[in-house]
Amino acid sequence: MMSSRLNIWIHSISFILICVFYKSIAINKNTLMELSLQEYFSILQTGKTSLVYFSQDVSLDITVFLEELRKAAGPLHNYGITVVKVNCAKGEVSRYCGKENNLTKAYLFRGNILLREFPTDALFDVNAIIANALFALLFNEIKYITSVEDFENIENAMKGKTNIALIYVRAIGTPEHRAVMETAFVHGNTYQFVLTTEAALLEGMGAANSDMISGSFFFFHCKLVLDLTQKCQKTLLEQPLTVLNIHRFLKLMDAPLLGIPIDYLVLHDANSIISLVENNTPVQNNEAAKEYEEDEMETLNLGNACCDFFLSY
Repeated sequence: MMSSRLNIWIHSISFILICVFYKSIAINKNTLMELSLQEYFSILQTGKTSLVYFSQDVSLDITVFLEELRKAAGPLHNYGITVVKVNCAKGEVSRYCGKENNLTKAYLFRGNILLREFPTDALFDVNAIIANALFALLFNEIKYITSVEDFENIENAMKGKTNIALIYVRAIGTPEHRAVMETAFVHGNTYQFVLTTEAALLEGMGAANSDMISGSFFFFHCKLVLDLTQKCQKTLLEQPLTVLNIHRFLKLMDAPLLGIPIDYLVLHDANSIISLVENNTPVQNNEAAKEYEEDEMETLNLGNACCDFFLSY
């Protein structure tokens, strides 16, 4: 009986802590949450994703890192990732507190499952923090390759199935890498995203001056390719790699192919126009169109003749 009451009391306290925690997040979603070790581990069972830094002695380097971590809290919240700073008390010993090497790392959890640990050196600014966190979450969706052969294998596997977005970035954690990861978070189920940092692979695709390029985005049209011996056509995004530019580019790549174009329409016959548009019918041989065009040319020539007359006069 006593044991049951104790369990109920423990669960009640845990529930209250969870409610307080998520209410704080809702109010301060753009801020870095600061919790004690006990408070943090009490909410791990919720299954939420969190990026955590366990802090003890705050040096100058760590102060700079924490400021960048604070900047990343708002954007990462938009992707369902809570950013937390856990304050380890002096003398507190656990897997993450009390060990010197653990104080130079940040950890990505989903619930109580550790997904990835990052050296703080790799999280050098807000772009690197967001890019690395999303890259870790999308690890199974985004293929990382180092050679042309790797890409050819993926290309052959995707023919007749889905289109490919191949991205080159100079390094992990750059603004271009962040833009690609944020886009992949939204469109990852629509296309096969492939990432590389190898400039040699870019040269193998025919790109010139790859050492001067900070990022490149190729769209490979593989979905309609049924012949495995046929190469997928590719289109290059000729703008800087930003979330907006990539989103617009992908939207353009999704646009349906045009059928037989309608060259021009004659405005004096509305019913004919509607019929042509509905049936996507070419009007090259339309007699009314030819007559209208001839009348317009005569009017234009007459107007030019009048202008010449008055100018000469």
